[in-house]
Amino acid sequence: MPIKTEVYRRETPQGVETITVMASIDEEGVEIRVIHERDGAVIADTIPCWGDDGVAGQRWVDRNRDACVADGYQLIAEHEDAEQ
Repeated sequence: MPIKTEVYRRETPQGVETITVMASIDEEGVEIRVIHERDGAVIADTIPCWGDDGVAGQRWVDRNRDACVADGYQLIAEHEDAEQ
């Protein structure tokens, strides 16, 4: 399953925040991991979406992207790794 990674960043009075979204989505299922960091320290590491519905996983990624941008984050990196 290929893994698509998106990295978002914003500056706040508390420090630089980074959100890394790693999504593995295909016809067999989905697993999405999100790591939230502030000034390089991990403040949250979650798997908010998993299961056998790849379409729902893609909807989650799309909604998360919109929410990040609405919250002032900028997409700073996006890439897809080969199948794992």
